[in-house]
Amino acid sequence: MNDEPPIKLKVSCLHIRHKMMFCDERHAVFGMVDDSSDTRVFYCAKTQDALGPDDAPATPAECTPTRACYDAGA
Repeated sequence: MNDEPPIKLKVSCLHIRHKMMFCDERHAVFGMVDDSSDTRVFYCAKTQDALGPDDAPATPAECTPTRACYDAGA
């Protein structure tokens, strides 16, 4: 029996990160994030900060293809 909570990955900017990506292999899919947690802190791998290169928040909701720094990957 698996007691781990389910995750729901959705497409995101390739540069969005959060610490669960390095602690739980189910989250370790760059360009996909589970944003279901209200306490998860996201950051941009380009800036290593909570803000992206354009000084806007680096979150799945904010990092969309409308931003010049957005990277959908290959």
